[in-house]
Amino acid sequence: MFARIAMVGRALLVLAGTASFASAQNQITFEQYDALCRRLATVEQELAATQAMISVERLPATYPASLHTPAPAAAAPPVELESLSASVKKLQDDAKTIKYPNVTVNGVFQADTGAFDQDAASLATLGDLQDGADFRRARLSAKGGIAPNMNYFFQMDFGFFGRPTFTDVWVETTHLPYLGTVRVGQWKQPFSLEVVSSFRYTTFLERSLLFQPFTPFRHLGIGFYNHNEAQSATWAASVFRSGQDQFGGDIGDNGGVSMAARATYLPWYDEPSGGRYYLHVGGGYFLSDPDNDVSRFATIPEFFVGEVAPGAVGTSQVAVPGAANGTHFFVDTGNIPTTISNRFGAECLWVHGPLSWQTEAMFASVDRIDGSNVTLPGAYSQVGCFLTGEHRPYDRTIGAIDRVKPFEDFFRVRTNRGICTGLGAWEVATRWSWIDLNDDTVQGGQLTDLTAGLNWYMNAYAKVQLNYIHAFLDNPTFGDSETGIYAARMQMDF
Repeated sequence: MFARIAMVGRALLVLAGTASFASAQNQITFEQYDALCRRLATVEQELAATQAMISVERLPATYPASLHTPAPAAAAPPVELESLSASVKKLQDDAKTIKYPNVTVNGVFQADTGAFDQDAASLATLGDLQDGADFRRARLSAKGGIAPNMNYFFQMDFGFFGRPTFTDVWVETTHLPYLGTVRVGQWKQPFSLEVVSSFRYTTFLERSLLFQPFTPFRHLGIGFYNHNEAQSATWAASVFRSGQDQFGGDIGDNGGVSMAARATYLPWYDEPSGGRYYLHVGGGYFLSDPDNDVSRFATIPEFFVGEVAPGAVGTSQVAVPGAANGTHFFVDTGNIPTTISNRFGAECLWVHGPLSWQTEAMFASVDRIDGSNVTLPGAYSQVGCFLTGEHRPYDRTIGAIDRVKPFEDFFRVRTNRGICTGLGAWEVATRWSWIDLNDDTVQGGQLTDLTAGLNWYMNAYAKVQLNYIHAFLDNPTFGDSETGIYAARMQMDF
């Protein structure tokens, strides 16, 4: 029992020290503050249970008689209860000293290269696809707390065809009754596991064929998200403008307001293993009322590389950004006169230690202005395995995939005993992805991608990815064709 008291005491002292350090740095976010409070509540429960157990009158009768006999003075516990209570109070006081506003700076870049291998039919259908290299993303962001119940995020991408563009720009109020957290600004709207999970944690270079044509992704609006106390279920909804330029703007007086909603559930989550085994299921709904009664469904073949075409140089002889060249859409409906479209999605993620299986299915039901309706479906399924034994972590508060943390980082150094090496984490994966944009007079084509991937996580913040994508395209005009894509990426984020 005294060992139990000592354990609780040491935990309290560690927590108090953590809070003091965070306070001194003045960089703690509200998420960290909230986690600290949860840990404090757990320790206080342990303390209360310990105090009850050492009370002779409250010990169960089934306990050995020796436990009902007060211990001699010489056997006093290593940590006095008074000092434990003092530690609790100190932790509470330290948590109150967090200063607002605070800020944390983050960044990420992805350097991509790729080459295309086309058959004769692919050349006739798509033209000569150009090999190349570019920065797929290059972002800087600032995030933090404005007050104990208000957070912010501001992120710019400098890899968007050579000019800055807004990505996530929002402010949110947390811990509200019923709604949980309410957010205003531009962010990834609640629809699809691939959308709400960060691109930093994707298994392949690009999201599936479903991502571009079916999901709302980032828009300017207002919404909320929440989860239950057990963190086994999440729910979220939002209302937003349908269009978006590179700075979050959208205008139009004929429609233009859409909504999205998503709910998830964890039927199984293994707490003792730290979430190495779990099953996630979910569903989403996206009601799109497009600007100016026009919608379009199109996608790239799960890889993109491009450049800004040279523009006018003027008297300065310095080129300015002009048209953008790069991997174009493989399937494309073109503009569809639309009154409204309803999009539905179902998702599943199963993780069993190093093995994982992820799948989603979606379809869009499009009501055209002429009164007819077309249905456009798609799906993907992928399997991955960590050769070094890691697993795909999961964020239970938002129902999303989290950061992979290798058992050991990559390193290679010379010591007196020879060369020492850390392997990092290694993962192999494969994906089938399919979309059909043909229905009635809408003939956008059908595309099936088979992808093989190899991921090397050098540490939790740097990874190398290799993908081979084989695209089977059925074009309504040119017929069947095949395209092979060899692609690689170096990613670093902080």
